[in-house]
Amino acid sequence: MALHDDLLNLAKELVNRNPAAPVEGDLRRGVSTAYYALFHLLVREATARLVTPITLRSRVARSFDHRIMRLVCEDYDKLTPDASGQLVTSTGEVVPPGLKGIATAFLELQRARFRADYDMALAIPQRQAQDEVRFAESAFADWVAVQADPAAATFLAELLCRGIPKR
Repeated sequence: MALHDDLLNLAKELVNRNPAAPVEGDLRRGVSTAYYALFHLLVREATARLVTPITLRSRVARSFDHRIMRLVCEDYDKLTPDASGQLVTSTGEVVPPGLKGIATAFLELQRARFRADYDMALAIPQRQAQDEVRFAESAFADWVAVQADPAAATFLAELLCRGIPKR
């Protein structure tokens, strides 16, 4: 099984463990792990498509920047339907709604991970942690639905390449 699938399964296990008396550490780690599951899904898909030599994929994977990925996802999250009801980028590419859903999930999960990992004053109820994991599951399902769309390839390339300085 791929790392991203393992992480998603672990996130589910953590947030559903001890339903009668959930452990805060399990809930926090589950939320954080849900984010990393989606992060690693996107990185794996991008490197598989963009990097032909398999031996270079792990090196390129380390080049993904969480901040740049957030900026790309913010742009996709902001897309609104045009007059015909389609989501269209500023370059005119039609984006399937599932791709916007992935971007929205990435943003929410990144914020949730930050809260879970760093905001100790904030309690994370089990229900909220479970909702975050379901958000990751939904993004995984959206990926299955959109992965063959040309806009998905553009999205993945942007996640990696947007941070490259313009010359």
